[in-house]
Amino acid sequence: MTHGSPHIVSDVMTHTVAALGSGAAFKEIVRMMHDWKVSALPVLEGEGRVVGVVSEADLLAKEESATATPTGTPSSPDWPTSPRPVP
Repeated sequence: MTHGSPHIVSDVMTHTVAALGSGAAFKEIVRMMHDWKVSALPVLEGEGRVVGVVSEADLLAKEESATATPTGTPSSPDWPTSPRPVP
C-alpha cells in the first residue's frame, strides 16, 4: 500500500464468496479451500447467518492435536487401545 493513498476492505477482499455449513467434514473444508484458492471460509447456519470462520490455521491446529503422541506407554491405562481415524 502506498502511503497517503487510503485503502478500504472492499479494495482487497474476495468478492465471490465460498462458504460452508457448520457440519462440513474436514476433507470438504480442505477441498473447498484448495478449489477456491482461499485460506479461510465463513461458516453458515440456517438462513445463511455467519456463525464463524474456519482457517487453514484452525485445521492445522486440529490435525496436530489429533496426531499428538499420547501420554504414557502401551501398557499404561491412558494409552489408546484402538487406532484413531485420520481425516
